[in-house]
Amino acid sequence: MPTYPGLSESQQRQLPELIRATTLPAMFSDSTHQLWDCETQSGPLIVKICKQENIANSAFWQAMESLFGVDLPAQLGGFANVYIKLSTLSPLTIPEYIAAGSANDTEQAFIATKKVAGILPSAATMNTAVISDLANHMASLHQQSTNLWGQLEQPQFTPEQWPQRLRSSLQILAEQHGSIPSKILDEALKSVDFCEAKEFVPIMPDLRWDQFLLLDGKLSALVDLDTFVYAPRELELVLLEYLLDEQQAKTFTQTYQQTHSMPDLSAVRTPYRLLLFLMNVLGEKSLENWMQAPARF
Repeated sequence: MPTYPGLSESQQRQLPELIRATTLPAMFSDSTHQLWDCETQSGPLIVKICKQENIANSAFWQAMESLFGVDLPAQLGGFANVYIKLSTLSPLTIPEYIAAGSANDTEQAFIATKKVAGILPSAATMNTAVISDLANHMASLHQQSTNLWGQLEQPQFTPEQWPQRLRSSLQILAEQHGSIPSKILDEALKSVDFCEAKEFVPIMPDLRWDQFLLLDGKLSALVDLDTFVYAPRELELVLLEYLLDEQQAKTFTQTYQQTHSMPDLSAVRTPYRLLLFLMNVLGEKSLENWMQAPARF
Protein backbone atom coordinates (compact mmCIF):
# COMPACT_ATOMS: atom_id res chain seq x y z
CA MET A 1 0.00 0.00 0.00
CA PRO A 2 1.41 3.45 -0.89
CA THR A 3 2.53 5.66 1.99
CA TYR A 4 2.56 9.43 2.31
CA PRO A 5 6.09 10.65 1.54
CA GLY A 6 8.01 12.07 4.48
CA LEU A 7 5.44 11.20 7.16
CA SER A 8 5.90 8.85 10.10
CA GLU A 9 3.78 5.77 10.73
CA SER A 10 1.73 7.57 13.39
CA GLN A 11 1.18 10.53 11.07
CA GLN A 12 0.08 8.20 8.27
CA ARG A 13 -2.64 6.85 10.53
CA GLN A 14 -4.24 10.32 10.76
CA LEU A 15 -4.86 10.36 7.00
CA PRO A 16 -7.12 8.42 4.62
CA GLU A 17 -5.70 5.52 2.64
CA LEU A 18 -3.40 6.84 -0.06
CA ILE A 19 -3.72 5.84 -3.71
CA ARG A 20 -1.10 8.10 -5.28
CA ALA A 21 1.02 11.11 -4.27
CA THR A 22 2.45 13.54 -6.83
CA THR A 23 5.00 16.15 -5.83
CA LEU A 24 4.15 19.74 -6.75
CA PRO A 25 6.92 22.10 -7.90
CA ALA A 26 8.12 24.70 -5.42
CA MET A 27 7.01 28.25 -6.25
CA PHE A 28 10.33 29.69 -5.02
CA SER A 29 13.86 28.36 -4.50
CA ASP A 30 13.61 29.01 -0.74
CA SER A 31 10.07 27.66 -0.33
CA THR A 32 9.59 26.34 3.18
CA HIS A 33 7.16 23.55 2.28
CA GLN A 34 7.12 20.51 0.05
CA LEU A 35 3.62 20.12 -1.41
CA TRP A 36 2.06 16.82 -2.44
CA ASP A 37 -1.10 16.38 -4.50
CA CYS A 38 -2.57 13.21 -3.03
CA GLU A 39 -5.27 10.98 -4.46
CA THR A 40 -6.88 9.10 -1.57
CA GLN A 41 -9.79 6.77 -0.89
CA SER A 42 -11.59 9.80 0.60
CA GLY A 43 -10.89 12.18 -2.28
CA PRO A 44 -8.05 14.51 -3.26
CA LEU A 45 -5.88 16.10 -0.55
CA ILE A 46 -3.02 18.56 -0.47
CA VAL A 47 -0.30 17.64 2.01
CA LYS A 48 2.30 20.23 2.97
CA ILE A 49 5.47 19.13 4.76
CA CYS A 50 7.70 21.72 6.43
CA LYS A 51 11.29 21.77 5.24
CA GLN A 52 12.75 22.52 8.64
CA GLU A 53 16.19 23.35 7.33
CA ASN A 54 14.66 25.97 5.02
CA ILE A 55 12.58 27.43 7.84
CA ALA A 56 15.62 27.65 10.09
CA ASN A 57 17.45 29.61 7.39
CA SER A 58 14.48 31.70 6.28
CA ALA A 59 14.57 35.44 6.98
CA PHE A 60 10.79 35.42 6.81
CA TRP A 61 10.30 32.81 9.52
CA GLN A 62 13.07 34.29 11.64
CA ALA A 63 11.10 37.55 11.57
CA MET A 64 7.83 35.75 12.30
CA GLU A 65 9.38 34.32 15.45
CA SER A 66 11.19 37.50 16.46
CA LEU A 67 8.21 39.81 15.96
CA PHE A 68 5.11 37.65 16.34
CA GLY A 69 6.34 34.75 18.45
CA VAL A 70 5.46 32.24 15.72
CA ASP A 71 7.40 28.96 15.50
CA LEU A 72 5.66 27.19 12.62
CA PRO A 73 7.15 23.68 12.93
CA ALA A 74 6.36 23.61 16.65
CA GLN A 75 2.87 25.06 16.28
CA LEU A 76 1.53 23.60 13.03
CA GLY A 77 -0.11 20.68 14.81
CA GLY A 78 -2.55 23.09 16.44
CA PHE A 79 -3.77 24.70 13.23
CA ALA A 80 -7.23 23.11 13.12
CA ASN A 81 -8.83 26.11 14.82
CA VAL A 82 -7.05 28.51 12.45
CA TYR A 83 -8.84 26.93 9.48
CA ILE A 84 -12.16 26.88 11.30
CA LYS A 85 -11.81 30.50 12.41
CA LEU A 86 -10.85 31.85 8.99
CA SER A 87 -13.64 29.93 7.28
CA THR A 88 -16.11 31.94 9.38
CA LEU A 89 -14.41 35.30 8.75
CA SER A 90 -13.61 35.31 5.03
CA PRO A 91 -16.10 35.25 2.13
CA LEU A 92 -13.59 33.07 0.27
CA THR A 93 -13.50 29.28 0.43
CA ILE A 94 -11.03 27.97 3.01
CA PRO A 95 -9.79 24.38 2.49
CA GLU A 96 -11.27 21.80 4.86
CA TYR A 97 -8.73 20.83 7.49
CA ILE A 98 -7.95 17.09 7.69
CA ALA A 99 -4.92 16.64 9.95
CA ALA A 100 -1.67 18.25 11.05
CA GLY A 101 1.36 17.52 13.18
CA SER A 102 4.07 19.59 14.82
CA ALA A 103 7.75 18.80 14.44
CA ASN A 104 9.58 16.76 17.05
CA ASP A 105 12.80 14.76 17.23
CA THR A 106 11.52 12.07 14.86
CA GLU A 107 8.73 13.70 12.83
CA GLN A 108 8.41 16.56 10.38
CA ALA A 109 5.67 19.15 10.73
CA PHE A 110 2.87 18.72 8.19
CA ILE A 111 -0.67 19.78 7.40
CA ALA A 112 -3.25 18.07 5.17
CA THR A 113 -6.35 19.69 3.73
CA LYS A 114 -8.95 18.81 1.13
CA LYS A 115 -8.00 19.97 -2.34
CA VAL A 116 -9.96 22.98 -3.56
CA ALA A 117 -10.92 23.47 -7.22
CA GLY A 118 -9.51 26.49 -9.03
CA ILE A 119 -6.52 27.96 -10.84
CA LEU A 120 -3.74 30.25 -9.70
CA PRO A 121 -4.22 33.93 -10.54
CA SER A 122 -2.01 35.51 -13.18
CA ALA A 123 -1.47 39.02 -14.51
CA ALA A 124 -4.03 38.32 -17.24
CA THR A 125 -6.73 37.45 -14.69
CA MET A 126 -6.32 40.51 -12.45
CA ASN A 127 -9.52 42.23 -13.56
CA THR A 128 -11.73 44.62 -11.61
CA ALA A 129 -13.90 41.82 -10.21
CA VAL A 130 -10.91 39.93 -8.81
CA ILE A 131 -9.48 43.04 -7.16
CA SER A 132 -12.88 43.77 -5.60
CA ASP A 133 -13.05 40.19 -4.34
CA LEU A 134 -9.67 40.68 -2.66
CA ALA A 135 -10.85 43.94 -1.10
CA ASN A 136 -13.99 42.27 0.26
CA HIS A 137 -11.91 39.44 1.71
CA MET A 138 -9.48 41.79 3.43
CA ALA A 139 -12.23 44.11 4.61
CA SER A 140 -14.04 41.18 6.22
CA LEU A 141 -10.93 40.13 8.09
CA HIS A 142 -10.11 43.69 9.10
CA GLN A 143 -13.48 43.92 10.84
CA GLN A 144 -12.28 41.34 13.36
CA SER A 145 -10.22 43.55 15.65
CA THR A 146 -8.67 42.78 19.02
CA ASN A 147 -6.52 44.73 21.46
CA LEU A 148 -3.83 42.04 21.54
CA TRP A 149 -1.56 40.87 18.74
CA GLY A 150 0.65 37.95 17.75
CA GLN A 151 -0.37 34.36 17.01
CA LEU A 152 -3.82 34.05 15.47
CA GLU A 153 -5.00 31.45 17.96
CA GLN A 154 -3.61 33.15 21.06
CA PRO A 155 -2.57 36.76 20.53
CA GLN A 156 -0.32 37.42 23.49
CA PHE A 157 1.25 40.86 23.10
CA THR A 158 -0.09 44.24 24.26
CA PRO A 159 -0.30 47.41 22.12
CA GLU A 160 2.68 48.86 23.98
CA GLN A 161 4.81 45.94 22.82
CA TRP A 162 4.18 46.52 19.11
CA PRO A 163 6.68 49.38 18.57
CA GLN A 164 9.09 47.75 21.02
CA ARG A 165 9.18 44.40 19.25
CA LEU A 166 9.08 46.06 15.82
CA ARG A 167 12.19 48.10 16.67
CA SER A 168 13.98 45.08 18.08
CA SER A 169 13.10 42.91 15.07
CA LEU A 170 14.27 45.56 12.59
CA GLN A 171 17.61 45.75 14.37
CA ILE A 172 18.04 41.97 14.55
CA LEU A 173 17.03 41.36 10.92
CA ALA A 174 19.16 44.25 9.61
CA GLU A 175 22.18 42.87 11.44
CA GLN A 176 21.54 39.41 10.00
CA HIS A 177 21.11 40.89 6.50
CA GLY A 178 24.44 42.67 6.85
CA SER A 179 24.11 45.30 4.11
CA ILE A 180 21.35 47.71 5.12
CA PRO A 181 22.68 51.30 4.93
CA SER A 182 22.69 52.90 8.37
CA LYS A 183 20.83 55.94 7.01
CA ILE A 184 17.83 53.83 5.96
CA LEU A 185 17.84 51.78 9.15
CA ASP A 186 18.08 54.90 11.31
CA GLU A 187 15.20 56.53 9.43
CA ALA A 188 13.05 53.44 9.91
CA LEU A 189 13.89 53.18 13.60
CA LYS A 190 13.03 56.84 14.15
CA SER A 191 9.65 56.26 12.51
CA VAL A 192 8.82 53.25 14.68
CA ASP A 193 7.25 55.55 17.29
CA PHE A 194 4.61 56.46 14.67
CA CYS A 195 3.66 52.79 14.40
CA GLU A 196 1.69 52.73 17.64
CA ALA A 197 -1.54 50.77 17.26
CA LYS A 198 -4.51 50.07 19.48
CA GLU A 199 -6.38 47.60 17.28
CA PHE A 200 -5.05 44.50 15.57
CA VAL A 201 -6.66 42.39 12.85
CA PRO A 202 -5.92 39.10 11.06
CA ILE A 203 -3.35 39.73 8.31
CA MET A 204 -0.98 37.79 6.05
CA PRO A 205 2.54 39.27 6.29
CA ASP A 206 3.44 37.45 3.05
CA LEU A 207 0.28 38.20 1.06
CA ARG A 208 0.81 37.08 -2.56
CA TRP A 209 -1.47 36.15 -5.45
CA ASP A 210 -0.26 32.53 -5.52
CA GLN A 211 -1.95 31.92 -2.15
CA PHE A 212 -5.38 32.33 -3.76
CA LEU A 213 -7.38 30.44 -6.38
CA LEU A 214 -9.72 31.62 -9.11
CA LEU A 215 -12.89 29.89 -10.24
CA ASP A 216 -15.23 31.13 -12.97
CA GLY A 217 -13.36 34.41 -13.20
CA LYS A 218 -13.68 35.24 -9.50
CA LEU A 219 -11.32 35.08 -6.56
CA SER A 220 -12.75 31.96 -4.97
CA ALA A 221 -10.42 30.48 -2.35
CA LEU A 222 -7.53 31.19 -0.01
CA VAL A 223 -5.42 28.06 0.29
CA ASP A 224 -2.30 29.13 2.22
CA LEU A 225 -3.05 30.06 5.83
CA ASP A 226 0.27 29.37 7.56
CA THR A 227 1.28 32.96 8.21
CA PHE A 228 -1.88 34.54 9.62
CA VAL A 229 -1.28 36.70 12.69
CA TYR A 230 -2.96 39.57 14.49
CA ALA A 231 -1.16 42.80 13.55
CA PRO A 232 -1.93 46.40 12.51
CA ARG A 233 -3.85 46.42 9.23
CA GLU A 234 -1.44 49.09 7.94
CA LEU A 235 1.30 46.46 7.63
CA GLU A 236 -0.77 44.37 5.21
CA LEU A 237 -1.84 47.44 3.23
CA VAL A 238 1.80 48.55 2.85
CA LEU A 239 2.57 45.09 1.42
CA LEU A 240 -0.45 45.28 -0.88
CA GLU A 241 0.97 48.43 -2.49
CA TYR A 242 3.59 46.20 -4.14
CA LEU A 243 0.97 43.90 -5.67
CA LEU A 244 -1.37 46.46 -7.26
CA ASP A 245 -0.88 48.96 -10.05
CA GLU A 246 -2.43 52.43 -9.84
CA GLN A 247 -5.80 51.50 -11.33
CA GLN A 248 -6.06 48.29 -9.30
CA ALA A 249 -5.32 50.26 -6.12
CA LYS A 250 -8.20 52.63 -6.95
CA THR A 251 -10.54 49.67 -7.45
CA PHE A 252 -9.40 48.10 -4.21
CA THR A 253 -9.86 51.37 -2.31
CA GLN A 254 -13.38 51.91 -3.66
CA THR A 255 -14.50 48.49 -2.43
CA TYR A 256 -12.55 48.53 0.83
CA GLN A 257 -13.95 51.94 1.77
CA GLN A 258 -17.48 50.59 1.71
CA THR A 259 -16.75 49.21 5.19
CA HIS A 260 -13.49 50.85 6.29
CA SER A 261 -11.74 54.18 6.00
CA MET A 262 -8.36 53.89 4.32
CA PRO A 263 -5.64 54.74 6.87
CA ASP A 264 -2.84 57.21 6.21
CA LEU A 265 0.25 55.09 5.59
CA SER A 266 2.76 57.92 5.18
CA ALA A 267 4.10 57.81 8.75
CA VAL A 268 4.47 54.01 8.90
CA ARG A 269 5.48 53.22 5.33
CA THR A 270 9.26 53.40 5.85
CA PRO A 271 9.58 51.02 8.83
CA TYR A 272 6.98 48.62 7.45
CA ARG A 273 8.62 48.56 4.02
CA LEU A 274 12.01 47.88 5.55
CA LEU A 275 10.54 45.10 7.69
CA LEU A 276 8.92 43.46 4.66
CA PHE A 277 12.15 43.76 2.67
CA LEU A 278 14.13 42.13 5.47
CA MET A 279 11.49 39.38 5.59
CA ASN A 280 12.06 38.81 1.85
CA VAL A 281 8.32 38.55 1.30
CA LEU A 282 8.42 39.06 -2.48
CA GLY A 283 12.05 38.23 -3.22
CA GLU A 284 13.18 41.76 -4.17
CA LYS A 285 16.97 42.12 -3.88
CA SER A 286 17.31 45.86 -4.50
CA LEU A 287 16.60 47.82 -1.32
CA GLU A 288 16.58 51.06 -3.32
CA ASN A 289 13.89 49.80 -5.70
CA TRP A 290 11.87 48.43 -2.80
CA MET A 291 11.89 51.57 -0.70
CA GLN A 292 11.16 53.85 -3.71
CA ALA A 293 8.20 51.85 -5.04
CA PRO A 294 5.08 53.96 -5.73
CA ALA A 295 2.77 54.66 -2.81
CA ARG A 296 -0.65 53.36 -3.87
CA PHE A 297 -2.79 54.28 -0.85
